[in-house]
Amino acid sequence: MEGVELCSRFSYITNSLCFCGPKDAHLEFLKYLNSKEDKSKVEELLKKFEGILPYVSVIAERNGKEIFDKEVIEAYWLGNSLLDNLDDEDNKKIIDNLVSRGLLRSIGDKLISNLPSGLLPCHLFNVMYVGVGMLTGSVETSLHNMDNCRISWGNVIEVLDDKLIVSTNKLVKENEKYFLKNDETKTVVYLKEMLPDISKGDNIAIHWGFACIKLNETQLENLKKYTGKVMVRLNGL
Repeated sequence: MEGVELCSRFSYITNSLCFCGPKDAHLEFLKYLNSKEDKSKVEELLKKFEGILPYVSVIAERNGKEIFDKEVIEAYWLGNSLLDNLDDEDNKKIIDNLVSRGLLRSIGDKLISNLPSGLLPCHLFNVMYVGVGMLTGSVETSLHNMDNCRISWGNVIEVLDDKLIVSTNKLVKENEKYFLKNDETKTVVYLKEMLPDISKGDNIAIHWGFACIKLNETQLENLKKYTGKVMVRLNGL
């Protein structure tokens, strides 16, 4: 799966919920997934999502890659070794770019001044450090929404007509520290156009209660690894 498709799969649900991105972009994403035509149109739509371009452009630049390279997109959404090549100055640059996309300057300055060293600039950075909803104002910045917005992983227990029953985890906060509570059973929605051969035992990536992709072993291990790394840094604040 190439980078544009991967990014559109993760962006589909938030756009359909009117949280971010150009109006009805998710419909164009579905057309592209079915036809693989008008790739440039999909790229332009993804660039207009408020939070994506500031991250992938810096990740790509630091690793000598194009912004929609598959590894770059995986680094942003799931985490991978490309993130290890970035430093605190890159994180500051990303926050400045977020300000140019709608984040309040006062919030951006505070984030930069309090920036913990070594925090990895993936999607979870945006969800938990910048704060879900802080960029667009479309959702409340709350623990519940952080849990929904972060990319979580789940193992399929049962496949229903348009839903999946999965064993997954839940984000909790105790004594100002974040943890993942395992062995949670949840129901998530999916589209057969995206996951036509989904079956019991598959591992999936979940975004806002929506199954985006089947995770291979490398993607699953990276998601677990880099989720853990970000949370360790945030718990050290």
